[in-house]
Amino acid sequence: MVGNKILVLHGNRQTGELLLGRLVKLQNAVAKEFQFVAPDAPFLFADGDDDLEESRHDSNDLESSLRWQRTWWHRRGNVYHGLEESITMMEHLWNDDGGFVGILAFSQGSRFAHIISTLHTVTNGDAFRGLRSVVHVSGYISPMPTNFMTHLEDQWCQYNNNFHFDESIRISLPSLHVMGSTDKLVSIQESKELSDLYSEPMIHIHSGGHHVPVKARDIEQYIMFWRKLQCFDEPAVTCTYPDEEHAQAQIDEVYALSQIFPTFRLLSETEINDPDNADPDDYSQKCRKYAHPICYTILLQPEDEEMQQELWPPKTISLHVKYPPDYPDCPPIISLQHEMNYFEFSSNQSDLLMKKLTLTMNDEQGMPCVMSLVYAARDFFGEGGLAKRPAALQQEEKSVSKDEAIEKELQDQSFASSLQPASGARIEKCRREGWLIALKMMENKSNNSGKGGSWKQFTIGLVGKPSAGKSTFFNAATAFARQRGGIPTTKNNGNEDEDIITLGGAAMAPHPFTTIDPNIGFCFVPTMDGSCPEDDEEGCEFLSKLGIPLGSCHGRVDERRLIPVVLKDVAGLVPGAYEGRGKGNKFLDDLTDADVLIHVLDASGKADSEGNKVLDIINPINDLEWISNEIVAWVFTNVKQKWDSVVRRGRSKLLGLFSGYKQSQSFVEDIFTAVENFVRENDGRDSVFDKLESFDDGDLYRLVSAFVMARFPMGLALNKNDILSSAPFIEEITSKLPIHGCFVAQDLSADKEMRFIRHHILHQSIASTASNFEGSVWRCLQKAFSLRSPVLVFPVSEMQTYAPLPGLNNFATRDPSLPSKGFISCLESAGGTAPSNWDNNKDMYVIQGKNEIKPALRDVILMKPGSTVNDVFLTLKNMKVLEGEFVRAEAASKLGEKPKLVSKLDIVGNGNRILMIMTTKRQK
Repeated sequence: MVGNKILVLHGNRQTGELLLGRLVKLQNAVAKEFQFVAPDAPFLFADGDDDLEESRHDSNDLESSLRWQRTWWHRRGNVYHGLEESITMMEHLWNDDGGFVGILAFSQGSRFAHIISTLHTVTNGDAFRGLRSVVHVSGYISPMPTNFMTHLEDQWCQYNNNFHFDESIRISLPSLHVMGSTDKLVSIQESKELSDLYSEPMIHIHSGGHHVPVKARDIEQYIMFWRKLQCFDEPAVTCTYPDEEHAQAQIDEVYALSQIFPTFRLLSETEINDPDNADPDDYSQKCRKYAHPICYTILLQPEDEEMQQELWPPKTISLHVKYPPDYPDCPPIISLQHEMNYFEFSSNQSDLLMKKLTLTMNDEQGMPCVMSLVYAARDFFGEGGLAKRPAALQQEEKSVSKDEAIEKELQDQSFASSLQPASGARIEKCRREGWLIALKMMENKSNNSGKGGSWKQFTIGLVGKPSAGKSTFFNAATAFARQRGGIPTTKNNGNEDEDIITLGGAAMAPHPFTTIDPNIGFCFVPTMDGSCPEDDEEGCEFLSKLGIPLGSCHGRVDERRLIPVVLKDVAGLVPGAYEGRGKGNKFLDDLTDADVLIHVLDASGKADSEGNKVLDIINPINDLEWISNEIVAWVFTNVKQKWDSVVRRGRSKLLGLFSGYKQSQSFVEDIFTAVENFVRENDGRDSVFDKLESFDDGDLYRLVSAFVMARFPMGLALNKNDILSSAPFIEEITSKLPIHGCFVAQDLSADKEMRFIRHHILHQSIASTASNFEGSVWRCLQKAFSLRSPVLVFPVSEMQTYAPLPGLNNFATRDPSLPSKGFISCLESAGGTAPSNWDNNKDMYVIQGKNEIKPALRDVILMKPGSTVNDVFLTLKNMKVLEGEFVRAEAASKLGEKPKLVSKLDIVGNGNRILMIMTTKRQK
């Protein structure tokens, strides 16, 4: 029998049974630790309740019509009639049943839970003895009811005169505050105001509305909260591990912190790779393997102990950090560790410090932030934070909310920055220097971090001015497939020449802003010549002699293997987007998902910069510059707004800002090193990132330009080559490459290829019309794809016939990236071949029978430059393709080549791209 109980308090116009029915998934997840007890409120709902608060409920219309819905009180003004009865009823249940350790409450039930928590705090724990935590879902705050004071005086003060209550009381109970981003009854702001009354609140925002969320991600948050309170026996709970990307970001930050702070102490377990020669202070991955979740402490110390020691607490204090699985996309779990009494470091002083740290986490959401937290704590003490009184905190809360403070810092364009001004000529010179630095990195193939790992979802972003043809390009590339789906149909009695088509792709029309939200779909990119083993003629002859067909998971065109890539077509961009014009900020935020960009350019010169048609021809080369200018200005503005903080905290703060654009710190370090070397060689200035106070606008523009050009390498789609006016412009632009961040170009007619694709999807013709198909969209995708130099690895189950791994059969027959029947029709009509597992007779993907010959080299996975054999093993293991531990691996470069043993630490490339990995668990 489970000993610990959670008191579940339902919302207004609900019942305990109704709410429990909606919490089945959560109950099952914690059944070994908790028993949920959900009593009904003592009163029937009455229509006469006169306050908006009483209209908050979680019932549909049918449930609302039932007369048996319950409420915890009837409110008249600020009097909660029946509150005393509800408190007494819960006290009896709490004391008589026993075993209660926490409360989970929803909406009006959350309001009741806050009153209970306040009573527990005011009575120094005598009321609701044993209460250890409270979870508020869709909680809100209102003035404390006047009859609560009466109840306190009548029931408690007569026994103990030390019980006093005021509205500013702070509740020290651990609390989790769950709020919905689309909740129309209780806003996030209202829920956050409630959380401000608690010390060290945890906050979880879900994507739903006014209900208790119980999706897997939400359940993880409840369990994480209760586990922090040691309500769980660790073996009884399945630990959620971060995925490869999040794990790498966490380990990178741990290593950086260990190098910066001598007082860093790792608490979570690690496995030393070479115990005999290990350096105990080496926290790199070369030295040790990390267990998750990672937790550690950093002793907080003043930078200048002699000058600032009197401003700090009399005894040591440490910041304790624990990473949730999704960190840094979500905040870390932090707490303060010390052994001081109330007089040495009071709870009010602790609350003030935690509030500052919480603001810092919110400010750097989505980025590694622990470095900033340590500096924020130093600032707090160094600026006299211990001398602040609680009244100052209360006044601050009344004058400005947490969100407003953050918003003001982010959006105030008159931000006073210590960055020195520079002339327009110097800014332009520095920008061009940044482009040269990025160009050199591209030529040296050093615009990748070199850290390795799989490219789980290689993404190409489409940019360009409104109506340049981005949506047409998107539909041609994806065969009208986008995430929102669509049914192949035609309008106007089958007329295929409608300006706006009704297939499932991105909407198209001859006016700006046709694309409002990003359209996301899979496109297929032909591999580059020489990147695959079958590019060697002798290898193909080797397979032919054995009678083994050459495989491909996604088909082929022009004998080139097709690779699935995510294509993202985002909202149109106009000059001034970084200031919010058009749909600029949304456009720029969507950019960070992309690994490379394709700028779709109207090469005809018949539209202005905002996508409007013009009579006079305009040289489209001007559009190249303002696109790159907008992206640079966006990053420049974001960094400049925080420059005072950058100067105060140094290189690490600047590194964190640039890492926020979904890029690893090692990549940003490569940029910093390249810029530092350039400035030393050309300006004679050494270690510029150690002298950030001397930076001017030009220095920052140089850094931002180098970062943007390397982070977002761009290819050009010179669209509308079927219009006569485009020919000279295409020739001019192509001759000037690389230009304004664009490194490769392809002229094309997206409309012509889109119409070819549409015709074959609608009619699914299998007649070969390859002579009518140019394939320029595919070539454009191929050129852009090559800018990141992904490494293609071909996993096989054995090295004689190169048969596929059985664990990849599910991917080859069910993955969402696989071409549809309509696209396969287009592929075959363009002279290509269907995927190996496609059955034209059954119009579906099938797995070959046990005795059928398996296709060779069917599968390919994308790896980042610098990846090792072990990275490939971990990728296949994460995909559930391989099980067990690594034993050995064999590799080859070409078909028919004698395989060789390779180490798990070997870098993968063309010399070992065919890979067979053996593990301790036999493949099924």
